Amino acid sequence: MNLPDAREEVLALMHALEEEPHHVLHVAALAVQLFDELEDMHGLADHDRFILEAAALLHDIGWSVAHEGPGHHRQSARLIREHGWKHLGGETVTLVAQVARYHRKSPPDLEHEEFAALSPAERHRTQQLAAVLRIADGLDRGHQHHVTGVSVEILPGTLVIRLHSEHPCSREVASAIKKADLATRVFHRLITFAIVAESKA
Repeated sequence: MNLPDAREEVLALMHALEEEPHHVLHVAALAVQLFDELEDMHGLADHDRFILEAAALLHDIGWSVAHEGPGHHRQSARLIREHGWKHLGGETVTLVAQVARYHRKSPPDLEHEEFAALSPAERHRTQQLAAVLRIADGLDRGHQHHVTGVSVEILPGTLVIRLHSEHPCSREVASAIKKADLATRVFHRLITFAIVAESKA
């Protein structure tokens, strides 16, 4: 897979269907930062990093068809699966769709048909990547980019996620805490958040 071409194709679909590109671009940036900071925990490859980035960019496109909101995460997954991709292979598309689907609501479950159809290795990758996306999405809960960056300290039994911000971000922290449920399970660590206040230039 040619990553630059694949990324351009993902961005094209995002721009075609996404009403708030500033939000998903920011979530994607935070998700990739978290992925890099958690490398020692997940041990995933650059291809998985791309899957996470693509899922982050496309996680809300379901709003284009689910106008009332409920189920938009499932619609996002469907739109990703059904798109006529030229530069993404079938396995990649499946995983991007699954990670995007689990950015909200219930985490992956074997009662979900598409998730159950994955191999055990693919299920574990989906869980790891969805865990990161859920936190990143929570950190832009207000779609106002209050959290500008993240860093992670890995401790025995705990992951301390430090949030860089020039603004009050209690809403974002509350959302991220709620959405850290899957990360707690996958990484076998308590997830805590600490705000690193940055002075406005």
